[in-house]
Amino acid sequence: MSTIPKTRKELVNMIENNFAKLEEELDEAGDGVASLICVDDWSVRDLLAVRAWWTENVVKWVEQGRRGKTPVTPAKGYRWRETPRLNADIVEAAKTQSYGTIRGRLKRGVKRTLKLIDELDDRELLQVGAFEWAGKFPISRWLSLNTARQYVTARSFVRKAAAKR
Repeated sequence: MSTIPKTRKELVNMIENNFAKLEEELDEAGDGVASLICVDDWSVRDLLAVRAWWTENVVKWVEQGRRGKTPVTPAKGYRWRETPRLNADIVEAAKTQSYGTIRGRLKRGVKRTLKLIDELDDRELLQVGAFEWAGKFPISRWLSLNTARQYVTARSFVRKAAAKR
C-alpha cells in the first residue's frame, strides 16, 4: 500500500477499508481481546488508545494549519524521535478509559478524518506545500500514515494476540 495516496478517493478508500477490517477483527475477537498483550507490553486496549490519539491529532494538526497556525507536532514537549515516549504517555493517560470508550474515540476520529478530507480542496489535500508545517509531503500522506497505515498494523497485532488465546 502506498503511503501517499494519489487521489482523494484512494485516501478515503484506504481509511474506510482498513478501519472496517480492524473493526471486524476486533468484533470477531470479542471484548475479551481488550486485555490481551499484543505488542511489547501493550494490551489491545492500549494499542487502540494510541491509534485513537494519532487519528485525533492528525485532524487537529490539519485544522490548525487551515486556520493559518503551525501545529506543534507530534505534541508539545515531544520531538519526532521521541514518539516511543509519547506513545507510552498516551497509554498512561488512557488507563482510566474503558475499552468501549477508546473504541468509540477511534470511531469518532475516523468519522472526523473523513469529514475533514471532504472539506479540504484538492490543493490542500494533495499538493506538497499547501501547509508549510507538513514539509515536503502532502497532507494526504500525513493523514494516511496516521490513520490507514496504523489500522493495518493494529489489525495485525490484534489478530496475533487473539490467536494466542
